[in-house]
Amino acid sequence: MYVLVKDGAVERYPFYLSDLKKAHPNTSFPSSLSDEQLAVFNVFRVYGAAEPPYDHATQVLEYPAPVYDAATNRWTQTSYVRDKTVEELQAAALRVKDEIISSTQRRLDEFAQTRKYDGILSLCTYATSTVPKFQQEGQYGVNARDATWAKLYEMLAEVEAGQRPVPSGYADIEDELPALEWPA
Repeated sequence: MYVLVKDGAVERYPFYLSDLKKAHPNTSFPSSLSDEQLAVFNVFRVYGAAEPPYDHATQVLEYPAPVYDAATNRWTQTSYVRDKTVEELQAAALRVKDEIISSTQRRLDEFAQTRKYDGILSLCTYATSTVPKFQQEGQYGVNARDATWAKLYEMLAEVEAGQRPVPSGYADIEDELPALEWPA
């Protein structure tokens, strides 16, 4: 990553070599540019600093513009940790909830597809079939679907009530959902 500097101050960051080539379309650049060649265009390599530890669920790592360190003669990318805002926490929780719901639906659909149904909806329509095999499979699909969604919404209600931690994703709750196995 690079920084474009003007009069000792950051003009643009991040700055890419493609940006340099666009800014100077009539210049032929070698395939690899040295730091000295970049400096002619006021472009400098940015060196990363160690990333501090932080809690991804409740905090954000911010990257302000790089700073020049005269002792090392380098531009260095620093970072700092801040707590997520209420809005960011709510948006993250909503994304996780949406991911859990879509993964649960996919799980049900994939289960139904093991018997060549299009998905769980298709399977459930066979609960009223006049063909005994399809009727039994359809009724099992209805029962499995109902039990799965009832359990999922029970868990989500517990999260909203503060009775259980917010899951970080579908993997955190998948094992608690009812097993999907065709009866023998």
